[in-house]
Amino acid sequence: MSWHTTTLPSETEGIGFDYRFKQYLVKDSLTGFLIGNNMGAEISNSTDESRSIEKSNYQTVLFKTQDGGLSFKKSTLGKGSLEKIVSDTQNNLYTIKTTYEPDSINTQKYYILKSTDLGESWKEISDFKTYKVKNIQFYDELKGIVCVDEEETGYLALKTIDGGVTWKEFYIDSKEVNILDLTFINENELFTGLNTEGIIQTATIAFDTGKVKIHTCDLPEGHSFSSFFKDGNTLYSEVYKYAPNESHQLMLYNHNTQKLVKYDFTSSGEELSLGITISGNYIGLLRQDSGKTYYFYSNDSGKNWIKEELPDPLTTGHPVAIHGKGLVWIRNAVRNIYDFQVRKPDVF
Repeated sequence: MSWHTTTLPSETEGIGFDYRFKQYLVKDSLTGFLIGNNMGAEISNSTDESRSIEKSNYQTVLFKTQDGGLSFKKSTLGKGSLEKIVSDTQNNLYTIKTTYEPDSINTQKYYILKSTDLGESWKEISDFKTYKVKNIQFYDELKGIVCVDEEETGYLALKTIDGGVTWKEFYIDSKEVNILDLTFINENELFTGLNTEGIIQTATIAFDTGKVKIHTCDLPEGHSFSSFFKDGNTLYSEVYKYAPNESHQLMLYNHNTQKLVKYDFTSSGEELSLGITISGNYIGLLRQDSGKTYYFYSNDSGKNWIKEELPDPLTTGHPVAIHGKGLVWIRNAVRNIYDFQVRKPDVF
């Protein structure tokens, strides 16, 4: 076992948790980020100072590690909240920042910030005055996609070819494509699922034309995909079925080969998968069972599994990060809730 407990710094020095994290991003085995806001600290401060709680007083928070999560350095990008953080193929970072002007969720404003130095400095590249930004993906410093929510028209996909200076509507020739989960699979194509009833399908979308190629997936009845994750250039989804009284095998779908892979590892609806990773022959799985969290891993493509108990098995379920050959980040749910549990990657 190679678990470590990292205690994040508190703003209030109290027993409550100061931060609301929206996402964890792991860049590699050493570098990663936690993003969100200081909602807990602001609520505590407003109570101590006998003033009203206002969202406009929230501060963004960004924690960066360069040692795999053993320690984190905190910074802020000003008022508001950081909602999502992504990386492109050229090692640039992008984050969605929101502010409240004035203090109302209905007047929440969205911006995209970019960093070219792994989060040390940030520059605003896009200002979405009327759109609520739900998702962001960049392939490189020029090509990017966002999904926005516009009150009158609903969800729209927008694309840029100049690094976010201008955005135009991305016309996709199928209304059933799930634009909330678009991801680049190469410079010229995006991948996502389809919003079809009863038929499990995915789609490849041409970035230039919006033309859709549909893939029908051979899944057992009643099963569905979770979100996408990658091992190098291979795209996977975990396959699940919510059935509390029914057990089934752990299943992953390889979207490159369009094949379902089953593992001799029992799962059931009573267990909740928090995250999964593949790195060559290594498979790592973080899941909750009867309220406690365990880590399972295999070094031989799922033939044999090893179970580990966390230092504190009572954890929060979202967000988590799981990456490579055994790197795991997850926060405690009780006791000292500033504790952040980190599993160091296995080296073979």
